[in-house]
Amino acid sequence: MILDLDGMRVYFPYDRIYLEQYQYMRALKRTLDAGGHSLLEMPTGTGKTVCLLSLITSYQHANPGCGKLVYCTRTVPEMDSVMQELGNVL
Repeated sequence: MILDLDGMRVYFPYDRIYLEQYQYMRALKRTLDAGGHSLLEMPTGTGKTVCLLSLITSYQHANPGCGKLVYCTRTVPEMDSVMQELGNVL
């Protein structure tokens, strides 16, 4: 699915998106546009990882000079899960 998020194309790997996911990505994009910091919270199982990866990879594509994404996890299995989701996004 391709979404228009404040004028930027966002590639989302699933057929539907929840309102909370859209709002999460929109808040993150506005923070990136402003060059600021953000603390976003969503409950477990609401798709934070896919939202973050979808928005960031699309943002990097639209703004090649914006920098890198550094994603940290507490455990290797958590990172494996993130890498699998990244494969879905890309």
